[in-house]
Amino acid sequence: MTYKGRLMLLVTSPSALLVKGTVDSSIAQVLKEAVADGHIVGVVSNQAKPDWFDNVFQGTGVEFAQSIGRGDGEIVRETAKNKGLAPQDVLVLAASRDDIAMGKNGNAVLVAAAWSNKPRISELGIQVDSPASLREILHLTSEWDGKWWFSAKGSYYGVHALADLSTMGQGKGYDLKQFRSQLKTTIKTGGPRLNALLAMTARSMLTQGINTVPNLMWGVFPSSDSTNTDTEVLSDFTRRLRTTVSNVRMARRGQPLFIRHRASTKRSTSGSKIDRLDPREQIETIHLNPAYANNVAGRNVIVIDDCTTYGVSFGVAAGLLYKAGAQSVTCVALGKFGGLLEEFQVEITGDPFKPLSYDKEAILHHRNPLFGSENSSSQAVLKGLLS
Repeated sequence: MTYKGRLMLLVTSPSALLVKGTVDSSIAQVLKEAVADGHIVGVVSNQAKPDWFDNVFQGTGVEFAQSIGRGDGEIVRETAKNKGLAPQDVLVLAASRDDIAMGKNGNAVLVAAAWSNKPRISELGIQVDSPASLREILHLTSEWDGKWWFSAKGSYYGVHALADLSTMGQGKGYDLKQFRSQLKTTIKTGGPRLNALLAMTARSMLTQGINTVPNLMWGVFPSSDSTNTDTEVLSDFTRRLRTTVSNVRMARRGQPLFIRHRASTKRSTSGSKIDRLDPREQIETIHLNPAYANNVAGRNVIVIDDCTTYGVSFGVAAGLLYKAGAQSVTCVALGKFGGLLEEFQVEITGDPFKPLSYDKEAILHHRNPLFGSENSSSQAVLKGLLS
């Protein structure tokens, strides 16, 4: 078979192959197929090679390695390096605590073997519940090159976007409402498409080096009519993403980082009735959750939103977070429309944990076009996940 995707390294352990104490032939078959497709596949254990390994894998190209203390992730990092792969090109199929540690410390993308009943496996963000799901996520993920479509570093905060929404759909009628509907369907339906979307976002973050950033904190920018119950479409997605690329537990379940204390105008459907470059309404309708009053200072904060066009929301989020003492702010949108993105330097002079008055407690120092690099490869794969 001629392999057309990106070379991946798939690492797992004997425990991921066992179901009720017996090697599951269908799981083993996925590993064999992965090698046949051109990927590198390894089974790693603290213990010696299992008696059954050669009977199952001899002559297939699936390799075994004993690595005492593998939880430090060195076996993953060194193997990737020796094969000329970046850490984000490694998937670790985890079925135990040692697998999780190996993947996290190896800076790999963690995929949970949901058939395992070991502690913490159910907490991981990317869950495969069958060999078929594992096969599909490996296939879809390998077609993604691990880079953001858009990436920019402003003087105030950074912005990254996964999808080029200007080229989505079959015509000019494609809009934010349609994208949000498709994104919601993908996230709510779950399964291989959600897993692949999570894996693509995780790989882009790992390419960016998110795993090396200390004192991380995560938050979702609230929708215009948020109920502030941490039930946004992106809330669960962000938790899953965080557990895939980071050991950080901030923010807490049920406690969103941002509070929408008053509904705002749906900017994407308001036509010409609202100035979409004016941060006033955003500043006057959201504030930071007081539950985190002592937790934001010194943090490097990741703000997740479904999409961006002009970037007002990101500018307001950054202003609130910097006032609360954040060290840095990185904004991530799953999609971006057009080339109209700007950087807004918003200074908050009031208490960011309380409702604010734009006229009395905020200053817009400047807004400038925010230009960045674009990478159009693999957009077709992403469109397939959201269609």
